[in-house]
Amino acid sequence: MGGIGKTALADVVFHRLSSEFEASCFLANVREELEKHGLNHLRNKLFREILKDKDLNIDTPSIGSTFTRERISRKKALIVLDDANGSSQLEFLVGDHDQFCRGSLIIITTRDRSLLEEKVDDDKIYEVERLSPNEALLLFQSLAFENKSPKVEFSELSRKVVYDVKGIPLALKTLGPLFLPHKRIEDWEEELSKLKKFPYEEILSVLRHSYNGLEKNEREIFLDIACFYKGMDMDFVIKMIHLHGFYAVGIKVLIAKSLISISTSNCLEMHDMLQEMSWAIVS
Repeated sequence: MGGIGKTALADVVFHRLSSEFEASCFLANVREELEKHGLNHLRNKLFREILKDKDLNIDTPSIGSTFTRERISRKKALIVLDDANGSSQLEFLVGDHDQFCRGSLIIITTRDRSLLEEKVDDDKIYEVERLSPNEALLLFQSLAFENKSPKVEFSELSRKVVYDVKGIPLALKTLGPLFLPHKRIEDWEEELSKLKKFPYEEILSVLRHSYNGLEKNEREIFLDIACFYKGMDMDFVIKMIHLHGFYAVGIKVLIAKSLISISTSNCLEMHDMLQEMSWAIVS
């Protein structure tokens, strides 16, 4: 899901490994950049960085120049494609991995697991996990108290914030500074109450990107689950979806995009912040 830390982890890996490669490129915000500038712009940006050639311009569907292909094939490259959301993007940008020198590495971050399943084996897919309660508390308190140890009376309030966001790093990094100016318990309690009534817009806007990328069938199912079916048995929900004229295959799409999950007891689950975003959409 959005805000879970995919880009942050890819960035750390990129900087740790880049010295082992002849060339490297971190192509950030692929989905967003594609919408603004198009695929040709992105591919030129990628290969200009890999080949250290600021004048390179490829304006055809394939890399037509034999000379350019040979230059690429000689480069052991580390490439990160951050926030990709379509197989056509991957095909256009990097095509067949074999076009790069042996030992090259391509890392892809995405909210859509099915996009990766089309390209690689399961053992090469890593699903980013939420922070544990202790990790989340440490991150939040480092920002809310500027790495100082909080007073005892603020510890319980800190745990309430951490419980509400359930281990999403983006939310913790966004909310921490909001509490930093508050020195009184009363101010913390008021800030907490305000956030419950008016969820922080920056966080919801990030999460909403996933919703905006859904087709109508999946959007309707997602909103129905958020408003009526969260925590219910999946077989029952499938029946209700069919009764409302939608197609239950959309549940698989939502799972692949990390918007919902299935518990061990076969019930549909959704992160509280995604549910709050859904409520904001329908209200």
